[in-house]
Amino acid sequence: MKKSILLFMLVLFIGQAYSQQGFQYQTINKKSVGPDRQQVDIGLGMGLEYGGFLGAQVEYLPISHLGIFAGGGYYLVGAGWELGAKAYIMPKITEKHFRVYLTGMYGTNAAIMVIGASEYNQIFKGASFGAGMEIRFGKKKTGGLNVALLYPVRASEYDNEVEVVKHDSRIENFSEPLPVNVSIGYHFEL
Repeated sequence: MKKSILLFMLVLFIGQAYSQQGFQYQTINKKSVGPDRQQVDIGLGMGLEYGGFLGAQVEYLPISHLGIFAGGGYYLVGAGWELGAKAYIMPKITEKHFRVYLTGMYGTNAAIMVIGASEYNQIFKGASFGAGMEIRFGKKKTGGLNVALLYPVRASEYDNEVEVVKHDSRIENFSEPLPVNVSIGYHFEL
């Protein structure tokens, strides 16, 4: 797990370093760069940013360093959602292949599913924080992957319910989730 986190952080660092290469804010000529940013970003993916195991996300950018998003998806036990914001380290402009961001959100961030004991199946809400990276492809750089590493702050109700499930003699092989989650999706900028 530690190796995965270190690898992810290394990729974020390299992406940030590459995105700064040969680019100075003072020398931007809007006519040569094209539009400053796209206003709306739509993505399909899996993970907390997409409201569950599978879902979608819509992001609106009021300014080039800030995105406000909503995600809706499906956990295996029901529907999930997220509302949050992304703070872009560098402005979100079409000139860049890599865009690094910090994110914070609130919504469904944990679920319990027990096969054969559906009375334990629940979804829980809480805050989540993390960092991510957008990787854009092609000439226009308006489509590509979003990858994020997120830390969910799970509710005390979730912890209490996990303890109840672990002590139920009918349940075997209960595995707790990892302390961090990865979200990945494909995005289109409109």
